[in-house]
Amino acid sequence: MDSGIEKKFKILVVDLAYIGDLLMSTPALANLRKGYPDAIIDLLVTPSTVAMVRHNSNIDRVYSTTFKKGGWKDLVREAERIASQEYDMAVSLHRAHGTLLMLKKSGIPKRYGFTHGGRFIFLTGGIPFRIREHRAWNHLKLIEEVVADGVDLNTPTKLELDYEARDSVDRKLKNALAGPKFIAINPNAAWSSKRWTPEGFAGVADAAAAKDYRPILIGSRDEQEIADKVKKHMKVSPVDFTGETNLDELGVLLSRCALLVTNDSGPMHIGQAVGIPVVSIFGPTDPVRCGPW
Repeated sequence: MDSGIEKKFKILVVDLAYIGDLLMSTPALANLRKGYPDAIIDLLVTPSTVAMVRHNSNIDRVYSTTFKKGGWKDLVREAERIASQEYDMAVSLHRAHGTLLMLKKSGIPKRYGFTHGGRFIFLTGGIPFRIREHRAWNHLKLIEEVVADGVDLNTPTKLELDYEARDSVDRKLKNALAGPKFIAINPNAAWSSKRWTPEGFAGVADAAAAKDYRPILIGSRDEQEIADKVKKHMKVSPVDFTGETNLDELGVLLSRCALLVTNDSGPMHIGQAVGIPVVSIFGPTDPVRCGPW
């Protein structure tokens, strides 16, 4: 029996990448919402990156999955779960063949993604990924394939902050700092080859302190050893927030800073996405492809 209620167009976006990569997808999400203002747009990510998009106003719901760490049964189970949601279209910003196979098995009628390397066999439309171009640019060009009025290639990345985390961070800062001016120092990165020297970061922190900025060291709990090496070479005493913030709180903390000095890392993209100036040291990776957008 017809209820008389028109079914909304449903879109699933998939991005199972790391923190920084997911933030580089936020311009694409903004343009997809602009192109489909009345659609339901859901996002599938990994559990470790949910905090980066939990409050994104362009998304209706955020789901997480661990299927890519499993085998064939996990892939099929995820495809069945997605099939039950009756999506009309999928846009995969994730390029893994397994992700695209999972979407094909879900039966979503329109599936867009990056077509190079034989990936087109899983898709109904898309474009090749251009490796020499920025990740955010590639994602915007893919969205251009599915929206009628084109995209704004100058759309910035964006992290929408958690209000509860804001209160928590402001309390911590009030207890830790004598003045309002401070900069964040991130000496960490996932790869050791991406890390600048502790001496280098210590010199930057001391120079900032000489200009009346209080340096704050950031990082996860398992990166404390690196922070300790930086502190050992410093002449002044920094505020050490290493291991003291979750991802929601880190976004708020960086939004309170005048500057972030960092390696190529997730925090680099968080700083960019909350709108503060970022100075990043690059080593083996290419800033043209994965630097702040």
